[in-house]
Amino acid sequence: MTDPDSWKTYMVKWLKLPRMLANTSMSGLSNGYLKFCVASEGWKQHFISKGCEPDKLVVTGIPNFDDVDRYRNNDFPYKDYVLVTTSHLRETYKYENRRDFIQKAVQLTKGRPLIFKLHPNENRKRAVREIKKYAPDSLIFTDGNTNHMIANCELLITRYSSVLLVALALGKEIVSDLDETALQAFTPLQNQGKSGERIADVCRSLINGN
Repeated sequence: MTDPDSWKTYMVKWLKLPRMLANTSMSGLSNGYLKFCVASEGWKQHFISKGCEPDKLVVTGIPNFDDVDRYRNNDFPYKDYVLVTTSHLRETYKYENRRDFIQKAVQLTKGRPLIFKLHPNENRKRAVREIKKYAPDSLIFTDGNTNHMIANCELLITRYSSVLLVALALGKEIVSDLDETALQAFTPLQNQGKSGERIADVCRSLINGN
């Protein structure tokens, strides 16, 4: 997933500052490549709307997100719960009201178990302390296979993380910062793990001058 546009995005465009200052919200805008392989037709249209050259975009699917059905076969011991995957927004100097985020998750459980999976880059001690305060009956995991947790959940709650791509392809109910209708277009192409081969074919075509 790419970061949504923010004031940083517009500042970088207006002042012609280095694109890295706007993080991934400006992915692809260098146009300094021959081809840009993307996860789905929806992603292609997304990057075109951002200003990328249409002829350079190729829908191949993306490795790690192109065969998510395999995650259904797992040994994670819980099922039919609400899963919350947290972010590292505060660690990257962005604002997040974690109390409201947790309390919203509690409201959405509707009697179902609640599980939190912490982002690997966030302050774990602080995150655990906050969750225990506002959602004391929930389970907290600091490690483990997030994809397996998504496969076993009924509802995924997150901000705008790449975990959304797995949940979309698995057909899970999702609550996130992104518009639900627009989010569906980001569902990655499922080709049973063939994306790497398709990307390699694009590379061969370029090497051969096609």
